[in-house]
Amino acid sequence: MRPDQVSVVPSSVIASVSTFEDAQRTVDYLRSYGMDAGSLDIVGADLRLAQKSQAAPVVKLTAAGAQHGAVLGLLAGVFVTLVAETSLTGLVVVIWGLVYGGLLGTLWGLFRALIRNRPEVVATEVVPTRYEVRCPVEELSVARTLLADAHDVDDGRVERQVIADAPHETPAQKDAA
Repeated sequence: MRPDQVSVVPSSVIASVSTFEDAQRTVDYLRSYGMDAGSLDIVGADLRLAQKSQAAPVVKLTAAGAQHGAVLGLLAGVFVTLVAETSLTGLVVVIWGLVYGGLLGTLWGLFRALIRNRPEVVATEVVPTRYEVRCPVEELSVARTLLADAHDVDDGRVERQVIADAPHETPAQKDAA
């Protein structure tokens, strides 16, 4: 579902877990008892902004560029030695190719590192701190019953400690339903 799209089916939270894998296992457990997978949703909740710097050390990127350039220069030197007629010996051509390739690769890696490490380049992403498993209101009682009975079931379909606890209804919620 797109972020700007509103759900047409009202849904209720049947489980709240800390990892997506636990939420997926809860959905798999409910599906193993016949609940429709299309009616179950995993929704990220308690969203927070996380900033992650994409900076890599300038020296590391420069050294990697020098290595790549040196390899390309070496290959170019071998190619020139095999194809072209020069007054230099083959070994000298290969060494000059290695040196020039290393210099060009160093410059390329340095410029790449300087461009990549700009202070304004910071990736910001929205990260959920917990995940909610939701289902339509019509299937809420079935899902809660299955999750409440999950602690008594030992049929090997899912690990018992992974199933999220079903939210317990308060007396006011029971009266409202």
